[in-house]
Amino acid sequence: MPHPNNSIPLTLWYREPAQQWIEALPVGNGRLGAMIFGGVPEERIQFNEDTVWTGTPHDYAHPGAADHLPALRTLMLDMLALERAGRWDDARAKQAEAEALAMDTFMSQPLRQKTYQPTGDLILRFPGHDTPQDYTRALDLHTALATTRYRCNGTTYTRETFASYPAQAIVVRLTADRAGALDFTAALTSPHTATATRAPDD
Repeated sequence: MPHPNNSIPLTLWYREPAQQWIEALPVGNGRLGAMIFGGVPEERIQFNEDTVWTGTPHDYAHPGAADHLPALRTLMLDMLALERAGRWDDARAKQAEAEALAMDTFMSQPLRQKTYQPTGDLILRFPGHDTPQDYTRALDLHTALATTRYRCNGTTYTRETFASYPAQAIVVRLTADRAGALDFTAALTSPHTATATRAPDD
């Protein structure tokens, strides 16, 4: 639906759950992120956090890189001057020289970053929700609110998910339009084998 201050609709919406990761709806706050699949009898919310990477903490800075910046600038300015003069072969040679110097003295060590990893999955299971009706899932691009809504056994169920920057949290709100109808179990899983899950005290 359109935003009140804008006539252009900015909502992604679908009539079925995501079947693969790239079809899930994203939310995030810069440090935390989640992909919402919108499943009905079983919802999967895959989440990550910006310190979960392969390897160990690492400084990618190349020692002494700043010392070579003037030479790199000179090479690039020379390349531009040669291009303006129509000396294309000389310009390409100057660019290659600049690239070689940058690779040797300026680029990060190692060149490629470590791999960003998923942290885990929140799994929500809803018994008896195998035949939903009027299913929709949507992501409002103005509010960054992801919503899954459907009817089952005469009740409309709604799930809303968003990422809060001030609270540094991903929030999932579950509601039903009939009192006492909300019934689910929640579990956490992780692809990392050396993980443990515990409930907070009381």
